[in-house]
Amino acid sequence: MDALAGVDWVKILGAACFWLALVWAQHLDRGFPGWLRRLGLPALCLWLLADIVVAGPGFWPALAAAPAIFWALWLWAHGLRRFLADDLAPWSRRLLAMLSATGPMVAAIAWVWSRYDRTFAGFPDPLATLTTVHFAITFGVLPLAMAASESPLPRSTRRDLGRWLYVLAAPATALCFALRADPFRSGAAEVACAVAFAAGFLLWASGMPVRRGPWPYVCLIPGFLLGVGYTAANSFGWSYLTIPQMAAVHGSLNLLGALLFAAQAPVFGDVQPPAPDREVAVAGCALAEAAFVDEHRRVLGPWSPEAFDRLKSALLGYRFYPDTVMVRRTQFEDEGRPVRVGDRLGLGLLLPNLPGLPPFLLPAIVEVDVAEAGAEFVRLGYVTTRRHYGRGHWLAEVRREGEQLVLIVSCHVRPSRWYVRLGQPVYRRFQLAAFRAGAEQLRRLAA
Repeated sequence: MDALAGVDWVKILGAACFWLALVWAQHLDRGFPGWLRRLGLPALCLWLLADIVVAGPGFWPALAAAPAIFWALWLWAHGLRRFLADDLAPWSRRLLAMLSATGPMVAAIAWVWSRYDRTFAGFPDPLATLTTVHFAITFGVLPLAMAASESPLPRSTRRDLGRWLYVLAAPATALCFALRADPFRSGAAEVACAVAFAAGFLLWASGMPVRRGPWPYVCLIPGFLLGVGYTAANSFGWSYLTIPQMAAVHGSLNLLGALLFAAQAPVFGDVQPPAPDREVAVAGCALAEAAFVDEHRRVLGPWSPEAFDRLKSALLGYRFYPDTVMVRRTQFEDEGRPVRVGDRLGLGLLLPNLPGLPPFLLPAIVEVDVAEAGAEFVRLGYVTTRRHYGRGHWLAEVRREGEQLVLIVSCHVRPSRWYVRLGQPVYRRFQLAAFRAGAEQLRRLAA
């Protein structure tokens, strides 16, 4: 009973809200591992037990809080997957989804650290806990619900501007908050960022159709206005609500509004390879400009007309890579005819993700510029378009050499996306692994 008498119930309530925000955010994403969902309640109970039993901050409360990083890490991976695959979405929408994935990670790390020394950005507990909950909501669940609600709607200039204000002002506000000279007093820059932050949400919300009831907005709009008022009053020394009052009113409105908003938002659809769009311009690269120039040669097996026919059908259908390496959608299959020069292929290169999650997908569109077949040879080649993570050319040929079937693949490419340039060694590793997987698939087909 003495242990229970010393429990900070405000902190406990804040912790429950933090876990609720992290777990509920998974509602909007398909493909989360079952074990991660089932871990939620036991992990919260473990932390509560550790906080009650262990006197003061330290290693054990921080260790008991560590499962929060698992949820945040999986949310981040899912957000990165959407960011990479949804390359045609407006940049503000892609950044909003990425903010919703990064915010929980920052909040989870801050949560674990605050269990270690009971502070966050200079605030002692229970303010450290309440601040972490605020981060998980306004930089996590809320932008995730905004991105999900936005995804099926046509583009709107008003919502675009609101999203840009949100994605720029949200991290700026957080940075000003973290760099306060006095943890209990905001500066003029933070007030300006908070105003832009709230204005971004209000502008975005004003362009959203109210289809399933106004209740999320009834909670969130007063919550944002209360937050701006508190930041301004704190900076200029005006009389305003106290911190406990703000936690009770502003915090409750934000949490309830964000959870209702997430409950109403449609679930994100799974990513797919792009359609073979004819409107995307061709954008190749000269051999001298390429970062990688390859010529691979593999013996696929002994010659036979039957084996060659199988390989010809596979290559002209661009079934070179296994479905675990690349997914595809082709113009000639959509139109129900054989491939010909000028056809477009929509491709999705698959990269490994965290355990239990679908793979990352890099979308690409290419144009066929070589499609030839004879009695003892077949060739298929393509050049990249502007919608591709690289610039270059790829050509595969299967031909008879004596009594053997031989595969020759030549390609040259240079990265065209900033994230591919940053991860160039990783990209190169998967590029070579993809060729080996494709060659092995043809070898099995020839057997």
